[in-house]
Amino acid sequence: MNTNRKHHYRIVDPIRFFLAVLISIMILVFAGYSVVGATRAQAATVRTYTQVTIQEGDNLWNLVEMYNPDKHIDVREAVYDIYEINDIDEADVRPGEKIFIPIY
Repeated sequence: MNTNRKHHYRIVDPIRFFLAVLISIMILVFAGYSVVGATRAQAATVRTYTQVTIQEGDNLWNLVEMYNPDKHIDVREAVYDIYEINDIDEADVRPGEKIFIPIY
């Protein structure tokens, strides 16, 4: 059996071929715009922060709720954001430390 045989394709219906190519191009263009639009939406989200000095008895959960009183946010994500923004972990949160709290 000869596996090096070349296949020759020919366009039987040029209109159908043109429509298939046109639809494929449109799908690629719209998919590209969707990706670019999603990236722009993420970049347009500007988060603000407030600097807070930790007082005796403060914890990050209460601080997040204090600075975002009417927001329906996931406090766990906000606390994780505080750890990431300030490059700290739970053991580093002591009275007198200054940290940034995100405002949602």
